[in-house]
Amino acid sequence: MSATPLTSEQISELAHALSSARKDVRILDSFPGPIPTSLKEAYVVQDGSIEASDQAIVGWKVGMIPPELREELGAERVIGPIFNNVHVPLNEQQSSGEKFELPVFAGGFIAIEAELVIEINQDIAPGSINTADGVEHLVKDVYAGIEIASSPVVDLNSYGPTAIIADIGNQYGVVVGSVISDWKNSIANMQTSVTINDQLINTAPTDGILNGPMAALAFMIDCCAERGITLPAGSLCCSGAITGVHEVLVGAKSTVKFGDVCTMDFTLVDINK
Repeated sequence: MSATPLTSEQISELAHALSSARKDVRILDSFPGPIPTSLKEAYVVQDGSIEASDQAIVGWKVGMIPPELREELGAERVIGPIFNNVHVPLNEQQSSGEKFELPVFAGGFIAIEAELVIEINQDIAPGSINTADGVEHLVKDVYAGIEIASSPVVDLNSYGPTAIIADIGNQYGVVVGSVISDWKNSIANMQTSVTINDQLINTAPTDGILNGPMAALAFMIDCCAERGITLPAGSLCCSGAITGVHEVLVGAKSTVKFGDVCTMDFTLVDINK
């Protein structure tokens, strides 16, 4: 990151460059401008990209800041909007293992992440919830899920958290799988695994993200409140990578498995096809 704050013109130009690359499906070999110098700046860029989009926001993804940068940036997590490219596999696909396809930016950054997806049960206006009192009462359902992290910027993650925030959190869709019944007890005794091209990549406890999924939900609520964003009932929280951020290429065949609750088999395909 540069030590020199971005000008309002630079922020506007960066938001335009990032949002237009996504809209035009144009691959960028490098980050298209100066890296935001702070989380605040990065979210202003993100706001510009949101304003430029004609898609509805249906929720927010929550991602982690590397431990060595948390003190400098003053946060543990970041958020980015989930637009209306949400994929809901049919129940028979989940149970039978029938494959489905997920579009990504071919030639850009592509990763898959096994994540719990939390649906909230009420509107949440900025400042209306004190998350220190707990947020479990705000949960309607918890689902097995997948975040599709994809960006036109080939090496987006290498530029750090503020660049990721600026490009809407490196977000390109969410798969909402089976609802997890009795979710609190279930996820405490569940393992989640990711297999790519028939190779088991990782297995981890389903509730194993930093301080658990409710901490991610609380962060989303607080961050949106600070930005003056109302969360409508039904909004989704993609709560963080359980087994890691797994970079892949177009054509990769993957399986994400949440214990005995849900198995999702899919192939990544070019957004243009």
